[in-house]
Amino acid sequence: MATISYYQQPGHVVAAGVVLPLLALLAVSLRLWIRCKHGQGFRPDDWLIVPAAILTLGQGINLVVGVAIKSLATPTVVPDVAAPNPLDFHTPQLAAMGKVEYFFELTLPLILGFIKLSFLLFYVRIFVVSKTSAISILLYTMIVFVSLWMIACFFSVMFECRLNFWAAWGSALDMFNNCYNTLTFVYAMCLSDFIIDVLQRAVAASLTRLIMTIQVVNVGFDTNLDQIMVVTKYMYWGMVECGAGILAACLPSLSLFTKILSFESAWRSLISVFSTPSSRNRSVDDHHIAVNGGKDGGLRQDNKLNKDRTMTDDVLSMKDLDLSRRSGSEEV
Repeated sequence: MATISYYQQPGHVVAAGVVLPLLALLAVSLRLWIRCKHGQGFRPDDWLIVPAAILTLGQGINLVVGVAIKSLATPTVVPDVAAPNPLDFHTPQLAAMGKVEYFFELTLPLILGFIKLSFLLFYVRIFVVSKTSAISILLYTMIVFVSLWMIACFFSVMFECRLNFWAAWGSALDMFNNCYNTLTFVYAMCLSDFIIDVLQRAVAASLTRLIMTIQVVNVGFDTNLDQIMVVTKYMYWGMVECGAGILAACLPSLSLFTKILSFESAWRSLISVFSTPSSRNRSVDDHHIAVNGGKDGGLRQDNKLNKDRTMTDDVLSMKDLDLSRRSGSEEV
């Protein structure tokens, strides 16, 4: 039995299907909120990242459901009765795996296409000053190329078996008789995806998926290997590429958080949480005295002077009264 890698285990596949889409949705939500916060409005690169995040959520649900129904990250259950032709071997488990894989391959070019277009339109917004400049012509040429690539890959996957959609999740013999050479197409799609990412300087995730895809293509219809484990490997790294791509596309906008959430405000919030009520009241009183120190000190000093003047006047009045009494007694 072949060694099962961590990305072929149910826990890791479910974690990728849950964590990465949630992080992508959080990043996109914060990106749109920052746009509204600064009154910048939504740009085309912002709008294109939204469907990418929604489809990535669908990919995550697809992974979790695939693991739940044991069509992903689970060894293939071989029935007792073997098929006469090994390529005609087919079970409900493999049919469910085929449906999960078909949805993944159908939405993957859309997600990657939207992410690439969002990157390119962001570059246009930053670097393009004149529409006739060399950088402008290069970026708009890549935008057209990526758009055509996305549309071509989507419809190629949809009609890979012509109108015999059932063959996409049928046996290997059904795919061989009714579909185009799907493995070569998947390899071509991943290779072109990697080339585009090289031009955009975002290659890590797509390179990993390209390596995994080369392994899948080399395996082909080998009956000695577990189909479910091979497909799980391919889908796991595709999910990683989608989630990482969305996070990378949102990083420039999320950098504005340094202006909104400063270290000083975070430190004050932390101090207020861990300080006692008496210390908070004392700090408030000290702050009040520090702000109004001159005014309060002046009032206290005026009150003291008034009190001293009152006492002095009373003493002088008593002395005058005593002198008048003495002078009256002497006259008598």
